[in-house]
Amino acid sequence: MGSLSAHGYIAIVEIVFYVIALIYSISNCLWYGFKRQGGWVYLSVFCVLRVVASVLVIVVELSSNPSSGLITAEVTVSSIALTPLSLAMLGFLRTSAQSTFGPLPDVLTKVFRLCQVALLVAIIMGIIGGNDLSSDSTSSSGHTSTRVSVLLVVGVFVVLTLFTSYFVFYAQVDSHTRALARGIAIALPFLLVRIIYSLLNAFSSSTVNRFNDLTGSWVIYLVMAVIMEFLVVAILTVTGFKIQKYSKEEEVDNGGPTAWEYELPQTGHPAAPGPAATNAAR
Repeated sequence: MGSLSAHGYIAIVEIVFYVIALIYSISNCLWYGFKRQGGWVYLSVFCVLRVVASVLVIVVELSSNPSSGLITAEVTVSSIALTPLSLAMLGFLRTSAQSTFGPLPDVLTKVFRLCQVALLVAIIMGIIGGNDLSSDSTSSSGHTSTRVSVLLVVGVFVVLTLFTSYFVFYAQVDSHTRALARGIAIALPFLLVRIIYSLLNAFSSSTVNRFNDLTGSWVIYLVMAVIMEFLVVAILTVTGFKIQKYSKEEEVDNGGPTAWEYELPQTGHPAAPGPAATNAAR
């Protein structure tokens, strides 16, 4: 029976953190409704993938002779976990756009769809690359697939940054949308560091890859990957509860649901006409 390395102990911390984060993320899903474009579902998926990846790391390290299937599963889950986090950020950004523009212009709709397709392709390429590299760490096709996957994530990150900058600095938006846009803006630099780590891992030409999630430097992994993901998830989760607070306060002040609640309805709370509609009916 093997023993845990520093990566194994980090995996234990990740399990604890992401189980707690998953509970809060599901709470946000229940509040806003299970709408994919809202981002909360993708954030929950990311938390689940991180828990699974961490469990696999522990199992692999404790096994004296881990099976190739276990190693393949760990490498594959780790390689695609970053994509749902990007999908979550994209979902939050789409929510901001819908709250600002109402029905999205055709150009924005096409941009968001293109980004979603790019991230779905990134998942497929990540799975292919993870499978190839788990059986042969020098596989050229595996490295190519992994690099394409990461580069697609980079492209979507550029779009996220441009649109978030617009909503934060230029767009005339309500308090809910601005709070969400600011949350995304605060999280983006930490996501960038995490993406840089993935780039260094994918494009490392050294046979001893210091940026490998499982066998590389645990210090670099902790600082550039684990802590960065912790911060992104924590910021987005806190932002979700902050917007909930705004919604409750405005509902009390206005005597009815806010416009934000029409866009992201609470589960079990049917849309009801606001004060203005009620007065008009009278």
